Amino acid sequence: MGKRILITSIPSWNQNGSNTWTTLFDFAEPEDVANLFINPELPDSKVASRYFNISERNVVKSVFKRNIQTGCEVSVKEYTKNSKLVQSYQKDQKRVRFFMKHRWRFFMWLREFAWFFGHWKSKELDEFMKDYKPEVLAFAIENYPYFNRLNEYLIDTYKPKTVIGFFWDDNFTYKQRPYSLFFKIERFFQRRMARRLVGKCTKILAISQKMKSECDAEFGVNSIVITKPIFNLDPFIPYKVSEPIKMLYTGKLVIGRDQTIAKVVAAIKEINTNGQKVILDIYTNTLLSEKMKKQIDISGCCVLHDPVPQNQVFELQKGADILLFVESLTDEDLTARLSFSTKLTDYFAAGKCVWGIGNADLGPISYIREEDAGFVSSTTNQIADVLNQLVETPSLIVEYAKKSYDCGKRNHDGTTIINKLKNDVVEY
Repeated sequence: MGKRILITSIPSWNQNGSNTWTTLFDFAEPEDVANLFINPELPDSKVASRYFNISERNVVKSVFKRNIQTGCEVSVKEYTKNSKLVQSYQKDQKRVRFFMKHRWRFFMWLREFAWFFGHWKSKELDEFMKDYKPEVLAFAIENYPYFNRLNEYLIDTYKPKTVIGFFWDDNFTYKQRPYSLFFKIERFFQRRMARRLVGKCTKILAISQKMKSECDAEFGVNSIVITKPIFNLDPFIPYKVSEPIKMLYTGKLVIGRDQTIAKVVAAIKEINTNGQKVILDIYTNTLLSEKMKKQIDISGCCVLHDPVPQNQVFELQKGADILLFVESLTDEDLTARLSFSTKLTDYFAAGKCVWGIGNADLGPISYIREEDAGFVSSTTNQIADVLNQLVETPSLIVEYAKKSYDCGKRNHDGTTIINKLKNDVVEY
């Protein structure tokens, strides 16, 4: 047996969400991995053998009803049969989707209030931690104080030997929203929490070289760059571009991405005036406003679909010609300024043409451009220009598909990344 590893996360480990953690820790035996999660979702990953859920709904209730149970260990095999728990999660998921759609600051601070005064430090959590006895604790350092405080509590109370903090978003600089005074005040307190948490970590991971540079300078650490790995990469296979050209986007449409997609659809509508040349399929769990749906779901140009599990996403990618990666085009919210989206590694592994659309200062967009791993558009005019170029010269689509594939093979080899994580970070 290796070291017992506990990863804390806000979402659960399931096929409908990000699989970054499960991919990174797939090297460990399942009995050596556990996950503590917050969101009301059903975990279905076999990478971990134990799961503990802290119910945010019950944390809120515990502010007024101190004896309510806020945490419980759940089983992938058994608890899905518990209809009461499943029904409870389904109700909570509606609440989560509502808050994701309406990301109002009032709701954010109301949640922080509940976690500050709520009774989440429960006997159930204590029993789980003392029984599992994690030697390694790993987590993302977020911009949510409640999640960072949870991890700080686990460190101080249960004293794991190795503590791994992962920066995969810019959660510590003032550069995300340069025009917002309220953001700067909020970020002041987030920075204090992040600095304190970094001081308790034995290892710091960074999702990109750009993140490492600023993180090391800010906190005086020597972080280790870890991205989502690509395993068992098949040889690149050139493909015949479809008529019409098939474009695909899968993922959330938040933080300005919906506005970007709307501009893409407008450009497709324009280019399809004299016949259907491009069709875009979108699979998302984001609740869009009726106004936004009308801008996006346009017959003959774009089709909105419900989300599908990750294994089906990979199948959809095989049938696409171009994979869209979108971020906000404005400079009002630069959340992804230092990040590297794990979605990109999936795109590279698919061996398809990648088109990145978003503000030029955002980490993933600059990465695609610097690595020449795909087409890049950072203005509305550039969207139209690239789309015209792709329609007029479809051979470029396959040419850039090969460049995307080569980037993944060159920079994201799974064996190299996992060996670094296993030997240099976890010392498994």
